[in-house]
Order: sequence, then structure tokens, then C-alpha cells
Amino acid sequence: MKFRSTILALGAAALLAAPAAQALELKLSISPPPQTPWGKFVIRIAEKVKKASGGTLTIKNYFNDQLAGNEQNTIRQIVRGRVDLGAHSNTGISLVAPEFGLLATPFLWKDLKEADCVADKHLLPVYEGLLRKGGVVPLTWMEVGNQIVFAKKQIKTPADIAGLKLRTAPTPTDTIYMKVAGANSIPLGTAESMPALKTGVVEAATWPAVYGIAVGYHKVAPFVTVTNHSHQLGGVVISKKVWDGLNKQQQGWLLTAHESVGFLRKAVRGAEAALLGKIAKGGATVYRPNAAEMKAWRAKAPAAQAQIIKDFGGQSAEVWKRLQAARKACAA
Repeated sequence: MKFRSTILALGAAALLAAPAAQALELKLSISPPPQTPWGKFVIRIAEKVKKASGGTLTIKNYFNDQLAGNEQNTIRQIVRGRVDLGAHSNTGISLVAPEFGLLATPFLWKDLKEADCVADKHLLPVYEGLLRKGGVVPLTWMEVGNQIVFAKKQIKTPADIAGLKLRTAPTPTDTIYMKVAGANSIPLGTAESMPALKTGVVEAATWPAVYGIAVGYHKVAPFVTVTNHSHQLGGVVISKKVWDGLNKQQQGWLLTAHESVGFLRKAVRGAEAALLGKIAKGGATVYRPNAAEMKAWRAKAPAAQAQIIKDFGGQSAEVWKRLQAARKACAA
């Protein structure tokens, strides 16, 4: 089942549905500001929904976590139905379906082409049930970008992070991988990470490239290593309580969100290349590991993957099998 086929099916059902109720406005929360690729993405989604519905269903975007203070609090409010929608990172969505975190497993994908194929053609049946059980309904997946390392010293291989106090995302995928690679992993949320780096509580940090550069991590930790060890995929989700209160026509309008996936992918990947080039010209040391060095980073992945699956628990082993089956299908 694909998002596209779901949209078409609901669109057809809408033709038979009763006219929509009075105008309805939904609140969407997102962490990044409006000028970022993700900000432009949700603005685009709101415009499409408004156009598709003739203005009877609208989305009001709240940037910089205005509604609940941070991503973790917001996703909990969405589950309760106090916030309608959210555009969230892998870390945020993993709070309602831990198995979603497997998508950020280090070196899960052969390349971005494979990752895109799985997301577009195979991901919905793997995760829709788990997300609904957690209290949210997925409208579409969301490109977040590649995870890289910002450090106060040059890092080329895992040997260079041995014992290093390294900030990781507060999720097992990032934390376990860097620990296996040799670092002293310290999981920290968004608000705590920059102060920790400035004061020396940590000496390096992992972040998606665009976000890390946008908020200035390269200024505090100017040695940037493009490990791309994790491809970050988030999603746009709606409270199941809110979704269940909508009619088929309204649900179909919201599913047009998937039409903007290609826009966001292009924007994020283009921004990654542009921003890395910009900070290199500005004085940061941007290092891209050579083939042998990347082999060393990849060599740490299998042990980390096994531990990550065990740590997540739940249906992680089954989900992992389904993700590997999806990879094979995309390679066929």
C-alpha cells in the first residue's frame, strides 16, 4: 500500500461523501523556523490543503515548538488530541512507536535511492499500525537529512572518538552506535546540547547536517566530519483522536501532504551540500572520510544494529525483517 493509492482511494470516497462540515482550522507544530526547508514544507502543505478544500479545512503552523516547548512534549500533546498535527523528527515519532527509531539505524541503507524507494513504496504497511496504536496517524514521511559529527578536534575514523565525550540524539540508534564506535556517548535533547558543547560537558555532537549548521554548531565545534552514518526520516502525523473525528473528504485533503515529499527531499539535500560548502569557505574544517575510513565507520554498524534491535524491544525484530524485505524488493 502506498500513500498515493491511499490518497486516490480517499479521493474517490470523497465524491460520495456528504458535504464537509463548517470551516475547520487545525494546529500544526514544528520545531524548525519558517525559513528552513521543513518550515517551507509545512507552509506548502497548508497551502495545498487549503486549495484542495476550497478553504473549508485549513492548517495554522506554529514554528519553534511554540505550542508545547519541545518536540517531546508536543508529540505527547498530539496523542492526547490537544495539538492536532506535528511535523516531527525520527526521535520525536519514536516516542509513540519505538520501532520507528529503527529507520535511523546506522548504515541501514545502501544509498539514498534505496531509502527513498522503501519510504515511498513499502513503509506505510510496516508502520501505520504501530503508529495508530501509539495514538497518531501518519500523513506522510519527512526528510530530515544525514547525521554528521561536529567536534572540537579533527575526527577521521572511529579511533579518533575513543573515549570522547560525544553528544548523541536521545535515542538508542545514535547513542549505541557511537558507543560501539568507541565514544563516551552522552544523549542530550535539543535545548541541552549547545550549552553542553560550549561548557565542555561534551567535546563533540552528532546532528543532521542542515539543522546542525543552521543553529551554529560549526562555530563551537569547527571540525565537521561528514560520516552520514544515519539517514534521518521523520514524519507528519495527526492525532488519532482528531483523525477519527474527520470525515473521509477531510482526511483525503490532509493526505495531499504526501505530494510535497519530493520538494522537501530536494530542498534538504541541496541545503546539505550548499551549507557544508559555505562553512568550509567560512573557516570550518569539513572532512569527508575516504573509502577506507568509511569502511571503518561501517564496520561498527552490525554490532550496533543487533544491540539497537534488542534495546528497542517490542516488535523491533519483526519490523527489522520487514525493512530488510523492503530493501530486497527495491533492489529487484
